[in-house]
Amino acid sequence: KQSNTNPGNIHYKIKNNLQPGSIERSIIRMMVKLRLLYFAIIIFKRPGKVSKAFKTLITIRKTVSGGDLNKMYKIGGKYYVSQYRPGWPSKMHDNFLKNELQRLAAPYMATQNLSFIFLAITRKCPMSCEHCFEWDNLNQKESFTKDDLFKVIDLYQKDGVQQFYFSGGEPMVRFKDLLQLIKYASIKSECWVLTSGFNFTVENALLLKKAGCTGVVVSVDHYIPELHNLFRATNNAFELAVNAVVATQKAGMVTSISVCATKKFIDDGHLMPYMNFAKDLGVQFVQVLEPKKVGHYAGKDVLLDEKHIVKLEEVFLRVNHDAEYKNYPIIFYHGYYQRRIGCLSGSRSLYIDSAGDVNACPFCHTKSYNIIQLVRSNENKLPFTEKKCPL
Repeated sequence: KQSNTNPGNIHYKIKNNLQPGSIERSIIRMMVKLRLLYFAIIIFKRPGKVSKAFKTLITIRKTVSGGDLNKMYKIGGKYYVSQYRPGWPSKMHDNFLKNELQRLAAPYMATQNLSFIFLAITRKCPMSCEHCFEWDNLNQKESFTKDDLFKVIDLYQKDGVQQFYFSGGEPMVRFKDLLQLIKYASIKSECWVLTSGFNFTVENALLLKKAGCTGVVVSVDHYIPELHNLFRATNNAFELAVNAVVATQKAGMVTSISVCATKKFIDDGHLMPYMNFAKDLGVQFVQVLEPKKVGHYAGKDVLLDEKHIVKLEEVFLRVNHDAEYKNYPIIFYHGYYQRRIGCLSGSRSLYIDSAGDVNACPFCHTKSYNIIQLVRSNENKLPFTEKKCPL
């Protein structure tokens, strides 16, 4: 554990670096590009269109990561450059590439496949987090039966979804059901768990891995234990979160931590100390979220100012690309690419909340339709939804 008076004095050093060497990374990047080119030739056929599509997707990839990312991680025999991109080599990764090329081939088609789904499987949660976007749904009677959830997986896998992110509430509350859902879904899709660390023992992590879970995103909203506990309104929240990171790594799964970067967090200079903390934890990815006026933050003055965005982008670019930070985790910061190429929610992903309402994303409560009503009426086709973030 760390000292309150010296927040940078981390003593965890949990996991070794899982980045391949520079030669191996170069070979893998070239093989992925060749795979992309192969699919582009099949889909577009004409050399001019193939070249344009290939260059466009490379540009989009660089925009999402803030440049030509030189980092990657090898875990369980697969290579990862993003938590929102399936590991390579895999059928899911091939489908990911083909879906992106199909979007370029027919950009106005309403039947484009989704890439990933956030699925809130429970309304139950033992914490009361400051930023919770599910606040209005929490700790009410469960909406989803286990049978409902299996049908939801079937419906979206039929639509080509490559990744499921199981959330809540706290998904580990429904641990037995979660194991069965992952075992079922992982045959055709990657499965991830989004957790606060509750109930996340090494034993349970090993069971998740055995069921087919690819990775875990642990919410850690501060590197100072007391401040994280305060943010989560739970006395041992920090201990639970760090233990979940350790358990995930011991089980051999991809590990990410997620932080809500509030104005105070940025103003008080916590961005780089947090990244030092993430490096010492040995995680592969850090997801940075901006606070939005939904859920527990509804009606509050939480949106970042320009000065905060500038600081966030500076740290994002520095850690992802400067040689000095080559051994630091990859940062995934949605706000960076959203301000340059637009939000991908609604077109590539959806958020299904714990009441069964389908939204563009966790931060856009659009409620296009209710998936529970759909599956209980034995519908076998998804309705048309908005193809972009409404905000």
